[in-house]
Amino acid sequence: MAIRRIWHYTKQYKALLFVSMVTLIFSIVLDLVSPYLASLLIDDYIVGIEKPWYRIEEKVEQSVYYNGHYYIQERFAKDRSILNEDEKASIILINNRFYFSGQYIVDGKKTIAEEGRMLWVEKDDGETIAYYLTPLSAEEVFHFYQPFIKPVTIIIFIFALVSVASIFLIFLYRICFLKLGNRVTYDLRRDAFIKIQKMPISYFDEIPAGKIVSRITNDTETVIELYSQSLVVFTQAAIYFIGIYISLFSLDVTLAAFSMLLIPLLVVWGRIYRKKAKHNNEVIRSENAEINAYLNESIKGMEVIQAFNQEERSYRKFMNHNDRYAEYRQKMVVLNSALSGNMVRLLRRAIQLAILLYFGWGALGFYTFISVGVIYAFVEYMNRLINPINQIFGNIDVLQQSLVSAERVFFLLDQPEEVMEQGDGPCFERGEVEFRNLSFAYEKPNYVLKDINLKVKPGQTVGIVGHTGSGKSTLMNLLLRFYDYEEGSILIDGVDIRKYPKQSYRRRVGIVLQDPILFTGTIASNIKLNNPSITDEKVEEVLIAIGAESFIRKFSRGIHEPVLEMGSNFSVGERQLISFARAMVYDPAVLVLDEATANIDTGTEQLIQHALQVVKQNRTTFVIAHRLSTIKDADFIVVLDQGRLIEQGTHDELMAKRGKYYEMYQSQLQHVTD
Repeated sequence: MAIRRIWHYTKQYKALLFVSMVTLIFSIVLDLVSPYLASLLIDDYIVGIEKPWYRIEEKVEQSVYYNGHYYIQERFAKDRSILNEDEKASIILINNRFYFSGQYIVDGKKTIAEEGRMLWVEKDDGETIAYYLTPLSAEEVFHFYQPFIKPVTIIIFIFALVSVASIFLIFLYRICFLKLGNRVTYDLRRDAFIKIQKMPISYFDEIPAGKIVSRITNDTETVIELYSQSLVVFTQAAIYFIGIYISLFSLDVTLAAFSMLLIPLLVVWGRIYRKKAKHNNEVIRSENAEINAYLNESIKGMEVIQAFNQEERSYRKFMNHNDRYAEYRQKMVVLNSALSGNMVRLLRRAIQLAILLYFGWGALGFYTFISVGVIYAFVEYMNRLINPINQIFGNIDVLQQSLVSAERVFFLLDQPEEVMEQGDGPCFERGEVEFRNLSFAYEKPNYVLKDINLKVKPGQTVGIVGHTGSGKSTLMNLLLRFYDYEEGSILIDGVDIRKYPKQSYRRRVGIVLQDPILFTGTIASNIKLNNPSITDEKVEEVLIAIGAESFIRKFSRGIHEPVLEMGSNFSVGERQLISFARAMVYDPAVLVLDEATANIDTGTEQLIQHALQVVKQNRTTFVIAHRLSTIKDADFIVVLDQGRLIEQGTHDELMAKRGKYYEMYQSQLQHVTD
């Protein structure tokens, strides 16, 4: 499943993938050519002097003069008619010395006699033939090697050219695969970020931010290794297997057939390894996400941890995840040691032993000296067969990590999302709001709101009060469409808000939170939110209107003053003023103030209260109030208790009733007096 999804991203870069695969294949082909060239150099030229020489009547090109006669090998003779099968001679290497025989030495069991002057050859049928040998001087040997100089030079040049081309292609395909991996990771991160902006707020209530960050950063980063390592290694291995077995069968059919017994062994071996590695890596990636989430939570709450002496408890909770992460990391180390490197080394030794037994058994006689190049090539090919096996099992862990990480990213991408209608359909203008028989539960049957009925006329300011858990914020979250309700309805200008395109709707509803959120950038960018239609002049006009002129003037860069992470270089009151300006510059018809004065000091409150009066003008405003004194001038106030609307009216009307609102107000008044 994960592989198919990854392929969906990969196929967008077909040209890059094609170049990557072609350069990889050609680099492997060139790498496989090298042993063949070495075998050719050894068998045809280095020990090729031992192939039959023909005595000819006169000198021709590539012929060698020795002891009054001219000799030439068949491959150098342009005119085959000058060759006579009865005039064949041999050169043989015995005990590091070359000997010449005027007769062609047949195959068979060889025995040296008379200090190397006589050679006895016993044929398969029992017949024994004697050959007289003449030792060759170094100069004479050099003369016999002269015809080989040109072709040997050509082969060495080709070998060097192949090596240089192979190095260049290796460099090229590695760059291409890394570029491919980076682009796929880029796309995954882009889609993941787009996804989280479309997901319902309820998802972020359930999943810690650290886990989401881990999936978008760590897990997508691991996917790069799928291209930089795993894909390259497994593609190389497949091509090497095919190419090497073709070469092995061309060298020796019997041993090549025996070596194919490796394939079922590797399949079984790989399945066992993959199954265990998959489970371990799932736990590793999960615990890594837990560690990131807890670190994020601990760093943000470090003041509380230290203030309440919770360092030890926090440490134990962190170490629970850290210990489990380390435990499964250790399991992967043991698994890799048992089923990866050591098993490959054992396999290498077994193959080398088989080659030694196979070739050594036949090498009891001297007749096999012409197979030196074949032996070299066979050993070299088997080593090259083992290398990709070693790389495969060394990268199964990486492959599993990449696939598990990809599955975690795709799990995020598969989460349900809000339908974000982008249309410019008709939206409300007046801002008349009505809650009609509204009930809501995050998890049924635990209702947070119960049968709420409320009607607010355009331009009115409504104060919403109640103890913690009474449903104040939930009511506003439904109005802002952060959650969708199923029972009852919310109407604006007589239309159910669910019928408005969500994006168009939210452009007409503003919000100022209790804890204002600022983003890294400038004051202006935080107010504009990158809307090009909002000018700097408009931003300054709004800030002056809400009474923030002195606040802006104290900065040398004015509205272009940098804002650090979360607005840490501003006070709470200053951040709140920027939030007010942000809400006002978009000119919403409905405004929600979620306890906007709860966390500010008394001195700053006067400035905020002035700003409140400005932003509330000509728009329907809902004020969730912590300080009841801030909503005394509201057109009317509603009181929520355990999800029910129990009182509503002006401040004076509610005080006269001496009900819940009266008790809350008196309690706050008493607290201030004390």
